[in-house]
Amino acid sequence: MFDDQSIPMILTTSLVPGCDEVLQRTKIESWQKLGFEVISVNGAKEAKALEGLYPSVKIAVIEKTAERIAGKPVPYIHDLVKVLRNRCAEHNKALNQCIVGIINSDIYLRPVPNLPEIIHTQTPGAIILGPRVDVNDVSDLETYCSSGSETYSVGYDYFLISGELLDDFDESPFAMGMPFWDYWLPLVALLNGRTLRSLNAPVALHVNHKTQWDDSVYFFFHSLVSYVIELCKKTAGHDESASSRQFDFLFEALSHIYRHVFTQGTTPGENLSAPDPACISTLADFYDRFQEIIVHQIKSRAETITVPEA
Repeated sequence: MFDDQSIPMILTTSLVPGCDEVLQRTKIESWQKLGFEVISVNGAKEAKALEGLYPSVKIAVIEKTAERIAGKPVPYIHDLVKVLRNRCAEHNKALNQCIVGIINSDIYLRPVPNLPEIIHTQTPGAIILGPRVDVNDVSDLETYCSSGSETYSVGYDYFLISGELLDDFDESPFAMGMPFWDYWLPLVALLNGRTLRSLNAPVALHVNHKTQWDDSVYFFFHSLVSYVIELCKKTAGHDESASSRQFDFLFEALSHIYRHVFTQGTTPGENLSAPDPACISTLADFYDRFQEIIVHQIKSRAETITVPEA
């Protein structure tokens, strides 16, 4: 089996107290068998509840969670990034000498032959996007056989990142287990000119269950659009080339349209206690179309990684 211990492979997640411990150990072991060191990032209360349950996992305690926004004590993505940076430094390695990652805690990684070698060769200088395949039962995790016609998730459940790319991801409201962090992270990398690679193979498995969002989905939609606009604003007007002028025009158009749609969809109208339902519908439709564009841009620009025998 390929093994290069000179390059640390560090994976962050956020384990949830009270879940099936045997099942969670199975998932953790699936990551560790591929060569990953695992760190769980949690608030103080959850960290205390996790004490002693998973001895092979380091628990990183954070001072502030996204509970005010999310309604549960999930960590911000930027805190997972900080933990990864610090752990790489503890290995006495420069960031570009580390392979780091973020994974949802309910994901099982299959022991696919040659996968560690593929990770070591494909991650440097890039970010690997990990879609998942849903299975119906826990028993399917370790007995799964590829059919060759798998349906992959639209979003992503794990990312493997060349360490120096961590500098791209600053503070944001996006948090583990909440909407759109899995779009925000690759989109930021893409807009910063980074190489995206997609591991479109049945490597990551997830036991199917219902997902329910509350009205916070609109907050995270607004955060995603606003972040993209602010990121693009940094480069607007810095170049006099024709392509740059075209970009500046489209950027101004997007900003103006979104300001109008957002204001109309969130401001109560005259003699109304809430925004006009038609305006709310228009805002929701804008978000749907924006999501379609993001998905298309990420998927069309990501190089596909081939995984033999997956």
